Amino acid sequence: MAALGFDVKLIIAYLINFVILVVALRAFAYKPILEMLEKRKKQIADGLAAAEQVKAEAEQERAKYREELEKARRASQEEASKIAQVTADMREQILAEARKEAEELKAKARAEIEAERQAAQAEIRRQMAMLTVDLTRKMVGETVTEAKQHELIGQFLAEMGD
Repeated sequence: MAALGFDVKLIIAYLINFVILVVALRAFAYKPILEMLEKRKKQIADGLAAAEQVKAEAEQERAKYREELEKARRASQEEASKIAQVTADMREQILAEARKEAEELKAKARAEIEAERQAAQAEIRRQMAMLTVDLTRKMVGETVTEAKQHELIGQFLAEMGD
């Protein structure tokens, strides 16, 4: 082999150096690098698991928020409905009271008008009776007795009433 330019001692030395280098690298570099890679892989897996857990919790919170929002929306709609009903009831009550008051005012006005009409009729009758008495006195003279006057007034009023 020396003829080919290979030195067996040198190749053995290189081979021993190579084996020592591989053992040293494996002991001091390869194992720590593998351990570091394994540790990093575990950290990434833990991070992904934590991210999935956070995502699941966020989804639960979102669902809970939506549910609470829907409850609040329903409660708001119910409250608005109640308020609308109360408002409608109050409106109807106010309208009913206003109608009742208007009817009372109408009835009172009718009663006052009727009383005034009757008073006016009585006054007209009284004045007519007085005019009749005066007219009768002037026509017949002073000879009409008081009883006769009352009789004439009664007849006149009876004729006016028809």
